[in-house]
Formats: sequence, structure tokens, C-alpha cells
Amino acid sequence: MKKILAAAVGLAAAYTVIPTVFIRSTSYGIVQNNGMPGVMLTFDDGPNPAYTPQLLDLLKQYEIKAIFFVVAEKAERYPEIIKRMQQEGHVIGLHHYTHKNSYRLSPIGLYKEVAHAKEVVENLTQSKVALYRPTYGHISLATLPVSRKLNLTPVMWTGIFGDWKIRTCQTTLLQKLHAKRQDGATYVLHDCGQNPGADDTAPAYMLHQLSQFLHQATLEGQQFTDPKAWLEKNGH
Repeated sequence: MKKILAAAVGLAAAYTVIPTVFIRSTSYGIVQNNGMPGVMLTFDDGPNPAYTPQLLDLLKQYEIKAIFFVVAEKAERYPEIIKRMQQEGHVIGLHHYTHKNSYRLSPIGLYKEVAHAKEVVENLTQSKVALYRPTYGHISLATLPVSRKLNLTPVMWTGIFGDWKIRTCQTTLLQKLHAKRQDGATYVLHDCGQNPGADDTAPAYMLHQLSQFLHQATLEGQQFTDPKAWLEKNGH
């Protein structure tokens, strides 16, 4: 029994944790540092009707473009927000259809989840989607084959800040945002808190800190990467 249990644990790790550790430590098949001058902002888990429009207002104020990795079922609910993202020059990527964890999906299940998300978002935007971020940053053994089959580039990050928790936003978020500034940096923040383990109203606190960060960073001459320019440079 112990041998069977050990074998099952080993197989589970080979499908889940080991690919995540290897791929994220080597950047094999994914993008982390984007290789461009400045900092590239990305946002996960939206759209959210309360917070995403506020975020778009803030980005517009500073003339910054971002990548939004959207949950497709939320995009279906709020197509007007998706349309606004597109009209204001942002890039829209995929963050699954229902925010399911890749570790809990078989290869076929993962393919169906991402393919459905791609179909929904492309129908909403009437344009091809090229970018994909696995939920929770979890990369299973199926992630790269599924991405290749769907012509998607997986994008991870160089800076993740725990902004899904109110406490983190109130205490360390601003400091961390400044500390990670460097060319090629890819930041991930969250414009919706309606996920397991997240605080529903955390995006309100994130927005407050992000506003302060953008104000100070732009005063200091910080450059922010236009994701469309990055996509064009990389042949998308």
C-alpha cells in the first residue's frame, strides 16, 4: 500500500509541481522577463464591473497600456469592459474559462478549458488571442503542448506581489512594486478578488497603491512597456 501511495504521489508531482518548478526556473517555453525596456503591467482574474473600469481610468490617466488575462466566463458577462480594453489599446489574453486550476485538469480537460476561453474571447474581440497565463501560475505537464496546439504563448511574470490580500496591499505592496522595477520586468496584479483565497475587495486597495506607484514612478522617469510593441517585436 505504501509503495502504491508513493507511486501515486510521484506521478502527481511529475504532472504538476515538477513541471512548474522546472519551467519557471528555466523560462523554457514561457515568457517571464519580456526583454523590452521598462516595466510591463499585466492584470489577472477580471473583468470585474466595480474595479476594472477604475483600473482602465487609471491606466488612461498615465497613458499606460497593459495586458489583461481575462477569465472568459466573466468576459462573457461584461463584454462592454472587454470592448473598452480593446478600444483603449490594451492587449487581451486568456486566464482559462472558469479559473480552474491546471493541476486539477487532465490534458484533455485543460485543452477544452483553454480552447473554450480562446473561442469566447476571440468572438468578443473579433481578433486573434496570442497570450495565455495559467491560473495560479500552475504549469502542468500538459500546459506547453496545449499552448502550442492553440498557438498561444504562455506569459508568467518577474514580479508577483500578493495583492489579492487586503493586508498585503496595505503594508508591503507599494514597496514591492518599486523594488522590482527593472527593464524587462513583467508585473502581475489582480483586478478581481472573487477567487478562492482572495479578498473580494482587495482590488480597491491594490488600485490605491498602484495609483501612488504610477505617480512616483512616472515622476522618476520610469518607462512602461507597450505590450503591442512587444508582440510586434516577437512576431505576433
